Amino acid sequence: MDILRLVDEERQRLVSLDHGEPAKLVTMAYYRRAEQVFGACAVRDARSKESFTNKVDRIVLHRLLGPVILVAIMYVLYYLSIVKGYQLTNYTWPLLAALRNSIARILPPEGLVFDPAIRSMVLSVVDGLLAVLNYVPTFAILFSLVAILEDVGYVPRMAFIMDRVFRRFGLHGQSVFPMVLGGVVVGGCAIPAIMATRGMKDQRARLATILIIPLLNCLAKTPLHILLIEMFYSEHRAFAIVFISTVSLVIALTVSKILSLTVLRSEESAPFVMEMPPYHAPTVSGVLQRCWERLWLFIRKIATVVLAVMIVVFALTNLPGLGAAQKQAYCAESDRMAGRLRASVGDGSHYAHILADEGLIQLVRYSNEFDLAKKAAASDARLDKVHQSFAAKNLDFYKIVNRGRYESEGTTQVDQEAARVSRAFSSFERERKALRAQARDDVIVHSTLGIVGKALEPVTRYAGFDWKINIALISSFAAKESSVATLGGIYGLDSGARLEESVAESDLGWTDLHALALMVFMVVFPPCIPTLLAVKMETGSTMWTLFAGVYPILLGLLLASLVFTGGRALRLSGIQAMTVFYVTAIIVMLALSVIQERGEEDLDGDFDA
Repeated sequence: MDILRLVDEERQRLVSLDHGEPAKLVTMAYYRRAEQVFGACAVRDARSKESFTNKVDRIVLHRLLGPVILVAIMYVLYYLSIVKGYQLTNYTWPLLAALRNSIARILPPEGLVFDPAIRSMVLSVVDGLLAVLNYVPTFAILFSLVAILEDVGYVPRMAFIMDRVFRRFGLHGQSVFPMVLGGVVVGGCAIPAIMATRGMKDQRARLATILIIPLLNCLAKTPLHILLIEMFYSEHRAFAIVFISTVSLVIALTVSKILSLTVLRSEESAPFVMEMPPYHAPTVSGVLQRCWERLWLFIRKIATVVLAVMIVVFALTNLPGLGAAQKQAYCAESDRMAGRLRASVGDGSHYAHILADEGLIQLVRYSNEFDLAKKAAASDARLDKVHQSFAAKNLDFYKIVNRGRYESEGTTQVDQEAARVSRAFSSFERERKALRAQARDDVIVHSTLGIVGKALEPVTRYAGFDWKINIALISSFAAKESSVATLGGIYGLDSGARLEESVAESDLGWTDLHALALMVFMVVFPPCIPTLLAVKMETGSTMWTLFAGVYPILLGLLLASLVFTGGRALRLSGIQAMTVFYVTAIIVMLALSVIQERGEEDLDGDFDA
């Protein structure tokens, strides 16, 4: 006991003299002594050549060149996976749309305003799932590139390079691998990342790492970021990608420093030592296996968690639904619209009988199938087959939906009467779709989730979020992928189009400033429920779990409100607000980095490369 007390007193004395953490001093002394013993005893062969790994590390781990190479690798990673990978969706989406159309055909047919409940539910879930599955090509490229970096041996070098920076924010090199898993590169997952902190002996850095990992670019956030960038920042795609892929790290480091100076100040700290593995050539089998494992994990999550969330979201956005009087009012308006269509066509028209009774709803279904088939056609040859197929199915319907044009004996003919009816029908379809959209909005407004989303609008309006966005964000508590899936369910109905097209065609009033605020909020959005369970398991504390779930909501609303309300007040465009926010965030991060905690010092010798 006397010895332990003596050790404790000596430890306190060293700390009081600002000599640094005793554990760090012991580690440094250990390696200095080991180096002295090695130098006195080892005999080097003059003919021995420097290893390939050491030659490469002289450049890769250089104080100035190392960070530049790291940034360049990260940019290439994002460019190939996000920019080029997204272009592949132009080829995969027709396949997904065809799958959606096949499912729609076996369901009960749609109505003029309200669809059968089973059709609405299935297509809502399918639209949500396909909105997420559309990004599988992007993730396949991303996972392959990350697997190559792991096989080569560059990931530990990232830890070495970033440790010099991380130590100024209450972290150290051992935080890098969990952060890579969590999405410091992109496409990570917070659950295995948090579990990977288990081996960290530095309790302060471990807790800080656990609390900031959900702020990184996990795989589940990426679809929404890609969606918004493609919709609102396609002309500035490169900068927007760099922004969203790096601002999360800037915010995470800033939060880590604040936590280390406040709530984590009393936690114990310990040094970090690592050895650099030699470089290896990546193997095709290893890369493909690792890519498939991660891709399968993503698909399995969609098939389980996101599927369950979409079913629950559908129920919460459709129940209790509209009353009988409200439904009757919508049906009465639909009947009036149909009456105006028939009146404009006239009883003497050859096509008048088509618009009577059940003929109109059959024409509507035919028109929708025709539009979907045209969108799914990937070539001119397939488009010609679509026209031939639908003309053979019902020539009168075909003339109306094709603006009076049809093929006869190898030449294009124009039926003027059909063209006139086509114009009247097109006007009716615009009114009908607007009425359906209004009815769908009305259903959601009166639903359980709609009531909650509306109740939150007085708070979220400063961030530019309406009740629909609130619904999407609420659904994200179960899984981040649900944000895109829910938007797919809300805006994807009736169209079978890509989600960005469906949202763009909707009368939302969105601007690039709305998109930026939503992206910033999603960066710091609270962990999903499985991640919170991982936090509880690793920390063993209900308090830290609640803290991990609450502080990102408050931080996200603050940052999104500053972006949206501040940007509007200063009359900034989205790209201008993005630049101002980015520069400001970096300045705040750098300002905090110069604040040193007690006992903190530069320990560039903690690594054995």
